[in-house]
Amino acid sequence: MRVFAHSRKDAVLVGLAIVQLALLVAATSSAATLPVRHATALGALTVFLICTNFQCVAHNAIHNPFFSSEVLNRLFSVVNTLCIGVPQSLYRVHHLHHHKYNNDAKDPVTGTTRDVTSTFRHGRGDGEEPIVTYAAIGFFRSSFRYMWNRAQAKGLLGLVLAESLALATFLGSLIWMDWRGVVFFYVPVWYLGHMAAMAENYLEHHGAVPGDRRTDSVSSYGRLYNVVWFNNGYHQEHHWKPQVHWTEVPALRRQLPPGTSRRIARGAHWFNFFPPPSGAYRNIQAGSAQAPGGPVRYAMKGGGDEPARV
Repeated sequence: MRVFAHSRKDAVLVGLAIVQLALLVAATSSAATLPVRHATALGALTVFLICTNFQCVAHNAIHNPFFSSEVLNRLFSVVNTLCIGVPQSLYRVHHLHHHKYNNDAKDPVTGTTRDVTSTFRHGRGDGEEPIVTYAAIGFFRSSFRYMWNRAQAKGLLGLVLAESLALATFLGSLIWMDWRGVVFFYVPVWYLGHMAAMAENYLEHHGAVPGDRRTDSVSSYGRLYNVVWFNNGYHQEHHWKPQVHWTEVPALRRQLPPGTSRRIARGAHWFNFFPPPSGAYRNIQAGSAQAPGGPVRYAMKGGGDEPARV
């Protein structure tokens, strides 16, 4: 029987999670005795690895579980919970909710978005929220009751409990080894890692046209960026067909509108800070009410393909 369900390249993602976990334990248990500059460097590396885990490891495990064995997939879910500091199964519910509504714009009737992680949800008027507040407090806006209920409905509650128990035991062990490392190293890097992941999610949608799965995200085709982050730059392609494995997602680019008709960040998503040009997009359903769960249609100013209804 094959060990990996989709590709042996997933072994790199599994190995990355194990390395991250080992580094997290070593750094947390020794940070209080290290020179400040060394502890700071370890902290920066750990923040980057937490963000990388969310974007690449945890993310790809959600869409295409790595192993042929369900037992191994569940075991990895528990292990990766220790890496990201939240139950992987709850993150799965959270992320699939995001895919269901795809960073939608505010409904003119309800005045809010269906996607609770949408960059528009807490923005002024019809605009996006600033990246600073989105990243800084986004985690604390999460509806854990919703995630818990959805996990229960999906039969994942037992796994969530196992992940939660493992995480509590892990944190207790770190406190036992050196409580100072937990307070002054683990907690800050955990928060900054989550903040970086939220900022990355923001930049993967900032300036994109909501309402169509071919334009609602931002892609970035920098070669180094996609090598380092396992083709994470093909984000519009991923939202177009999220079931496609990360090794094959670049091939979806030809199914999307050209770059002149959608948002593309040069080099990496990390540089997608600038707003879209004034008047770049126009809502062609202006004046009509969008029913909850109904479609919104958009077109690009200046012609190009008109996105299909969703």
